[in-house]
Amino acid sequence: MDLTNNQKGNADMIGIPGLVKIGLLALAGIFFALGFSWFLRSFLLAGEWRSLIVSTGLAIGFLVVFTLQTFFMRSNMHFAIAFFLQSLALTAFFFSFTAPVMTLFVTVYLLLLTASYGGRKILDNTLKIDFWNISKLVAPKGIIAVTLLVSVFIPLHLQEHRDELPLSLATFDKVLASSNVFIRRFYQDFDSSQSVEQMARAATERQLATIPQAKNLSPRERELLIGNAMQDFYDQLFGYTGVKIDPKSPISVAAYGVLQEKFTGMGDNAKLWIYIIFGSIVFVSIASIMMPIRILVALLAWVIYGMLIALGFARVSIVSRSKEILLLD
Repeated sequence: MDLTNNQKGNADMIGIPGLVKIGLLALAGIFFALGFSWFLRSFLLAGEWRSLIVSTGLAIGFLVVFTLQTFFMRSNMHFAIAFFLQSLALTAFFFSFTAPVMTLFVTVYLLLLTASYGGRKILDNTLKIDFWNISKLVAPKGIIAVTLLVSVFIPLHLQEHRDELPLSLATFDKVLASSNVFIRRFYQDFDSSQSVEQMARAATERQLATIPQAKNLSPRERELLIGNAMQDFYDQLFGYTGVKIDPKSPISVAAYGVLQEKFTGMGDNAKLWIYIIFGSIVFVSIASIMMPIRILVALLAWVIYGMLIALGFARVSIVSRSKEILLLD
């Protein structure tokens, strides 16, 4: 398979071995796209961060293959078929014949097509293959396509499961545990590993320690005072949250129960707007780090590109091209 700046008329002149190589490259893209879609879906359903990490890695892999396809594919038909199948793979585990998903599918497909078309146009009109200049044009649109998928799939998934809090108890517990140090800056008795009763007692005993007269109380009077103070604390929590809390429950379970009650009580329209805003935040967050992602994708693609050339997957060849010009004789 020659990697050349051929004329458009020669673009389809590829032998069977070249077509096989193009097919393998397209299949690699489909594999990464399917994996990305599967593990993203798994993350949304189970909330396992390992699935998110694997999904991110597979998305990077897809973007690398997508960038390479611009260099190795030479026919518009090859681009159209490969990107159609890869767009299907990217949306495979979220696909449905609904307006949002179909619109997303078409948008992603067009983004992939226009990105590679722009890169191929540069490749066809330059004397030397400029990998970095072409990847700088191709990779960002691929990143936008994947980012758009994530930022739309998440709200669609949340809307589909709108009766459930979009956060598992296990994930919430991990987030709360990692926030212990920060929360203690505002409430020093906070410890997510304790129960509500233990936290209330610790806070009450700390307050009693600052009162000199409390040292003169008998153990029975002290326990009675602590019990009344803890009950006042529970009443304040109920007044603030509107949710009855079991003092024996761990803090994370009690807090999660409050969130669940509040979320369930919200209207569908309010939830929808929350999902849309969340999806927008996801899009902006990923887009804001596009530069390092693009550099990573380009570097990986460049390494694999060099390896493929060295292994004989393709070879660089210099080809002369005919061109019409006007002569004034």
